[in-house]
Amino acid sequence: MEDFAGAASVEGLDETDLAIANALQVAPRASWTLVGEVLGLSAATVARRWGRLVERGQAWVTATGSPELWRSVCNAFLDVHCEPGERERVALALARDPRTKSVMEVASGRDLQVNAVARDLPALSRFILDEVSRLPGVVKVDTQVSTRIYLAGNAWRLDALSRGQCERLQPAAEGAAALPGRLSAADHALLLALAADGRAPVTELAERTGASHTATRRRLSRLANSGAVAFRCEISQHLTGWPVSTLLWARVPHDDRRRICDQLARMPEVRQLVAISGSTNLLVSTWLHSTDSSLDLEERIVDAHPEFEIADHVIVLRTVKRQGWILDELGRKRECVPIDPWCDEGAGSDCLTGITARLS
Repeated sequence: MEDFAGAASVEGLDETDLAIANALQVAPRASWTLVGEVLGLSAATVARRWGRLVERGQAWVTATGSPELWRSVCNAFLDVHCEPGERERVALALARDPRTKSVMEVASGRDLQVNAVARDLPALSRFILDEVSRLPGVVKVDTQVSTRIYLAGNAWRLDALSRGQCERLQPAAEGAAALPGRLSAADHALLLALAADGRAPVTELAERTGASHTATRRRLSRLANSGAVAFRCEISQHLTGWPVSTLLWARVPHDDRRRICDQLARMPEVRQLVAISGSTNLLVSTWLHSTDSSLDLEERIVDAHPEFEIADHVIVLRTVKRQGWILDELGRKRECVPIDPWCDEGAGSDCLTGITARLS
């Protein structure tokens, strides 16, 4: 059959679109032939439908550093307080900085919630204290440094495929990948090229990076096998059936944190779990079906884990940037700003110009 039967289960995406997106969540660089075989479609149909989603900005494949790679640098979550009327301009300026992974406008407690990454703690300190805090329109910045990533958003799934289909797309791993080390200049260039299109063919990647086809293929394979790169299929959130984002700050006993995170990671609403410094020690990011689902989620978590103390819980009004992509008000991809914690190394780096210019 060429398309799945049935009407669209989510406005804008029918069952076939959802299945293709789910397949690319599991295997972002799988061939159209393989995806078509798993879904019972022709390769041409899969490619055509995916091309339509990408053209509309509704779905895309990107690549960023993996959670393992980010462990070798310095991550932080910033609560940015802005002057009245300045939130949108500040949000866009921060979103266009390669040291931010995500930028969200939130409903209470702070104006913006920003996930930033820098090559080390001194670089992170300079970014926050010398650049973000001095941005026109910024009143105050509160910082919580990430000490461990337990769950990242690339693990979240649409759940439109069966277990058997997922297994056909993603063969069992041959063994645990080695922890990635510092990226070489060539690996760094390849990672930035993959951010714009994680499915770009090797020939195109070679042209973008100025390397040979053979070297690029070998480097791409090594990056993937080392666990340095996380390929991820992103979907416009309002089309997924999970249109509401929330952030939850909690305190959990140190001895119970691993056990609690392992169990929270199995909940379909939970997209990210990060240990943080400060008066709270765990940040939970969720996608929900509706705003009133947030209370249900809190109650289920606390019922299962009485030691889980919720300190704050906010609803995201708008996601300005997600994993290297600036989004429009409907969550569609708009502009690629690859995540680059090393951008301030060396003379002539774009980061050295600061982010104040991006306010204009």
